[in-house]
Amino acid sequence: MSVIFGILPFIIPEYLLSTLILFFVWAVVAQSWNLVWGIAGLWSLGQMAIFAMAGYCTGWLIIHFNLSPFISVFFGILISVFASLIIALPSIRLQGVYVLLMTISFHEIFRILLTSDTTGFTGGVFGLPMFEGFVSDSFSFSEKIFIQYYIGLAMFVFATLIIWLVLNSRLGLAFKAIGLEPIYASSRGISVYGTQIKAFLIGGGIAGIAGAYWAQYFGTMQPAVLSYDTMVLVFAMMVVGGWGTFSGPIIGALIMVFVSEFLHATHQYRLMILGILIISASVLLPGGLAPLINKYINKYFKKDIFV
Repeated sequence: MSVIFGILPFIIPEYLLSTLILFFVWAVVAQSWNLVWGIAGLWSLGQMAIFAMAGYCTGWLIIHFNLSPFISVFFGILISVFASLIIALPSIRLQGVYVLLMTISFHEIFRILLTSDTTGFTGGVFGLPMFEGFVSDSFSFSEKIFIQYYIGLAMFVFATLIIWLVLNSRLGLAFKAIGLEPIYASSRGISVYGTQIKAFLIGGGIAGIAGAYWAQYFGTMQPAVLSYDTMVLVFAMMVVGGWGTFSGPIIGALIMVFVSEFLHATHQYRLMILGILIISASVLLPGGLAPLINKYINKYFKKDIFV
């Protein structure tokens, strides 16, 4: 799969390359959110705020301290991990819908602070001013897309590898256990609270990687990334692809990014159509596409690939 993505820049147009870059970003965010909610069972709606925090921190350090883009990414990820801890500490004492209320409140507080800022610290509703990211402005547009594509691919492969390693470790088994039966998991010696905090921190750090790259790719960061249609889009990726599976968010992101690009022509109906897709996927494919694809792969190759 990585080889296929590696040769695509030589055979497809720039527009599709830019769309694939969006896929890399949203696939990483969807995977991080799926780890927290779909696997560890923590009903969090704060993932997009964590994503945005990493991007804002990265851009702010470049603009005001002239820090290297690569070093600023490191601090952006640290901020996202710290924000995840702030969300996790009160959230793990709550259950179900109360976690939703807690985390969406965090999301809204951050969004309102950004949009109401008049000091110039965050740029308010207009976002951060433009800055030079990973790729120098001395490059042509085609060259910048080409380079950014491979940086995005590296980010996607790195984040996916981390998720895979986590899910295939003892910690990953603990995540699955507390997601399915937290009381039974506790009786078997698993620290539910400690494991939940780890899920928040790992998921937040991975979302931070995507947020930092997003800011570097666009050369800015705006509060629009905290809009509800963006949140619904990422949520749809998990549902369509396969909630709680390893490959589900990746499959869902690949489908929904291209569907979303196509739906831009529908303007105000875009969010409604995405909602209909989520409902349809939930009813017709409650397990998502990943288990369905894996069923047929397993039938012929006797091996699980897409779960």
